[in-house]
Amino acid sequence: MSAPRYGRRLSAAVAAVALGATALMGVAVSAAQAAPSNIDPNLPRSLTIHKLSQPATPGVAGDGSELAPGSLPVDALPINGVEFTVEQVTQIGGTPIDLTTDAGWATIQPYLNGTTPFDPLTATLGAPVAETTANGGLAVFDTLPVGLFYVTETDFGGNSIDTPAQPFLVTLPMPTTEPGVFRYDVHAYPKNTLGDEPYAVKTVDDASAYAMGEKFTWAISTQIPNTPGYTVVDFTWADNDGEFFQGTYDLPPGLMLPQSITVITPGGVETELDYNDYFSPSTGGTVWNLTTSGLAKVNTAGPGSVIRIVYASVVKKIPGNGVIENVATVCVNTGNPGVCAMGDPNMLNVRAETLWGKALLTKHAAGDATKVLAGAGFQVFATEAAANAAAAQLAAGQTVTGALEFCEDPWITNSDMAPRCSEPVQSTFTTDDTGVVTIPGLKASQAGITYWAVETKAPAGYVASTTPIEFTVTPGDTPTGAAAVNVPNQMRQAGALPVLGGAGMAAIGIGGAILIAGGVLFAIFGRRKKQQEQAADTATAA
Repeated sequence: MSAPRYGRRLSAAVAAVALGATALMGVAVSAAQAAPSNIDPNLPRSLTIHKLSQPATPGVAGDGSELAPGSLPVDALPINGVEFTVEQVTQIGGTPIDLTTDAGWATIQPYLNGTTPFDPLTATLGAPVAETTANGGLAVFDTLPVGLFYVTETDFGGNSIDTPAQPFLVTLPMPTTEPGVFRYDVHAYPKNTLGDEPYAVKTVDDASAYAMGEKFTWAISTQIPNTPGYTVVDFTWADNDGEFFQGTYDLPPGLMLPQSITVITPGGVETELDYNDYFSPSTGGTVWNLTTSGLAKVNTAGPGSVIRIVYASVVKKIPGNGVIENVATVCVNTGNPGVCAMGDPNMLNVRAETLWGKALLTKHAAGDATKVLAGAGFQVFATEAAANAAAAQLAAGQTVTGALEFCEDPWITNSDMAPRCSEPVQSTFTTDDTGVVTIPGLKASQAGITYWAVETKAPAGYVASTTPIEFTVTPGDTPTGAAAVNVPNQMRQAGALPVLGGAGMAAIGIGGAILIAGGVLFAIFGRRKKQQEQAADTATAA
């Protein structure tokens, strides 16, 4: 038997839709495969200069990528206060330089390869842009167009530097060894040989700390002058915990007990000092000195060695501007022991900062932002991959893992330099009666650091958001901009009730008719039975 006509038409329509969908998918795949790998002038670009002292062992040539923390030589110290000037090269020998064309790249290739020396006197340079290194030897240029740039070191900033770093050329963006990929955020690491004066720098390593209560470290690195016969007779430093971060908790007020003190030779040999190698002579323990045994280890390492002092700490409060600053003082002396003291002219002041902020999530009913919702629970994640994994765990009914854990009253212990919390750590944040919840402390940056929130509990009567919520944290105690996010929730659907005048009334009518019919049948059978009984009585009487 042949299929009904309308069935054949429906099958043909479904097949046509499927074929069309397949064709569209094919077009989409082809378009994705053919996505252009050209330079995109609309993508943001930056040049970050990392100013360092010249290590004893030279590193490899840079490729524009950012080096991982700890991958630099230990004696490559960041240098703050050095000015760099960047100028765009618009012409070379009268030939315009346009890096949106192949001709432009062909013109500059010999200069990039080093086969032809670059002479700025024969080139036309654009307006100079200057930045000074700070916060660990960094200078960031993030307003440059696509082009070729000439970078020079223009001011030592009072540092004891023998010779300036060599000028260099750099392109934005920068080609990589990966086919079709350009690097739009370029990092350069120029170095200087320091002079005969001691040099010190303060740095912070907060790369693995995202939430308030997670451990991070400050480090004071001091390079002893690389002068033959240089002998240190006194080494003193001071580094106190501040209002916004916490060091060890069971020592005198203000004291920060070093997590480690290491002496590194110019050749990279490390010797860790122990508790007998330093002491605190000051009331309250805010100043530290190397003992005779500690000084002996420094002098055994020899001129040009580096003393690195590391402190563990945790954030306990976010300042109004979000900038948590730590200032330390260091004194290296070759004169009489004991001359290094607070306020002494030989003291070097060094500083570093870490940036923190907050986030604000507001939950409301979808379609009306004024209908706020209490009782929505959120967890925060440092990566999109972790947030997506958490969303998948929720969908599968599994326990969520990988969320950041926060502590608003942390400290660091002396025994193992590990963070502790006086209250249970918090990973879930629930909106209050105003529909708002504040994430108390997240690491930030001036450009913003991106985090993701996952709704792990919906308000009663609502459906939780299934997609991770992206937000960006900038420094400051008050969440603004992308750190203040509105999150809508859809209400759950109500069940359908019977419709008056419809099937419900029909059912009532049918039921009434059945009852009436039943009554009629009852009357008929009752009358028939009575007639039968009367006939039986008459027959008996006869």
